[in-house]
This record gives sequence, C-alpha cells and structure tokens, in this order.
Amino acid sequence: MLYLAEFYLPAVGVPLAAFAEQARLAADRINESGTAVRFVRAIHVAQDESCFVIYQAESPAAVAAAGAAAGFVFDSVVEAAEIP
Repeated sequence: MLYLAEFYLPAVGVPLAAFAEQARLAADRINESGTAVRFVRAIHVAQDESCFVIYQAESPAAVAAAGAAAGFVFDSVVEAAEIP
C-alpha cells in the first residue's frame, strides 16, 4: 500500500536532498528490522511550509516508525493511490 505522510517543513534553509536521504535511510533501517516500509519520494510545498512523503508500507504504523527513525513527527499518515 502507498501512504502519504504530511508534516511542517520551513520554506527556506532546508537541504532537501539531505532530508530525502535521511528519510530513505531511516526507512531502510526499519525495513531491515522486519517492518515492511520503503521511502518512495518527498514533495516540499515551500509556500505552505508543508512536506509530503510517500512511502510504500505494510501499515500506517510502519510509516510512523520510519518517520520517527528519521526524526520526523508526521501530522498525518493516510492511505494514498498513485495514478501514472
């Protein structure tokens, strides 16, 4: 399943490439411990100071665990669908 996690991220001063790498590495660590979760991508909406992170995971709890491992506190985690 795909999940969309949302949290606050300032409009300026955020090294987005480093942030995405941090999210990916944390998801990889959680996945290696036996909880299925994979970082897919992040979208930063600077004007709204919002960040949306897409994960493929077994549950919302797995997404929250990946976020916590990366040092993020998500405001929401909801099931999502991707339409190519």
